[in-house]
Amino acid sequence: MIQLPDNIHPAPKTLETLNKYQSVVDIQPTFEARSNLAKNIFPKRNKKQNSTFNDVKKALTLMCSGTRRCVYCEDSVADEVEHICPKDLYPELCFVWENYVYACGTCNGPKSNKFAVFRSDNGLFQSVRPLAGQVTAPPPQGMHVLISPRIENPMDYCILDLSKTFKFVILAPDGTDEHKRADYTFNEVLRLNDEEKEYLRKARKNAYDNYYSRLYRYHDRKLKGAGQTELEKIIEGIREESHPTVWREIQRYHKKGWLLEVDPTLNQMLIACPEALSW
Repeated sequence: MIQLPDNIHPAPKTLETLNKYQSVVDIQPTFEARSNLAKNIFPKRNKKQNSTFNDVKKALTLMCSGTRRCVYCEDSVADEVEHICPKDLYPELCFVWENYVYACGTCNGPKSNKFAVFRSDNGLFQSVRPLAGQVTAPPPQGMHVLISPRIENPMDYCILDLSKTFKFVILAPDGTDEHKRADYTFNEVLRLNDEEKEYLRKARKNAYDNYYSRLYRYHDRKLKGAGQTELEKIIEGIREESHPTVWREIQRYHKKGWLLEVDPTLNQMLIACPEALSW
């Protein structure tokens, strides 16, 4: 999971309409009323017949890495507008563009209303997931535990083990807020390292092999004097590959000097093709 670009937005008219939708939620007299309305009205607005949400989905598609991959697992097709902060808990963010990402149902469904904060009053971790879907009071004030790819780089908290397991390894020491945020996001909510999602680990390994093969071809064709048009097609293939986190980690391993031990040949190709570090 990588940080999404912050320079992509829907059309101004779309943002204006979203604000109008949001105002209807915001004027409700109680938090419970706002929460219930947000939960009920969103699916009625988020339909194919609604040009506003068609434009939202177009913008979210542009933000996706690869060929419209889910922002969380990077494996399945993104086809659901997902609220980072659940709309039941944060109805004031129901129609806020900055609270949206594009996800797949396999990730979005289990994530549901899972959310937690570090309370402002005592700094303690607290799950704020409502029981039985009933939300009658706002969650306590505090820093959100779930890492948001809209405003943060999730890979500041983890590193992907490219040498063997292709699992996400938490960087911060156990017991720190940073460690808890990474563990909550990657393991508890999204379960990206879960044994039941072994297919994701294998898919990340396959993506590594695919990136290797594409870069090998680029390096070979470049040495043989291929034209820019041919090389651009290879670059496009790399950019559209699934699991873009794997590619970003290949770049990071190279920059940190770790790739030399993991894969000397791949490391040498990046030395020969430094332009690949910007793709």
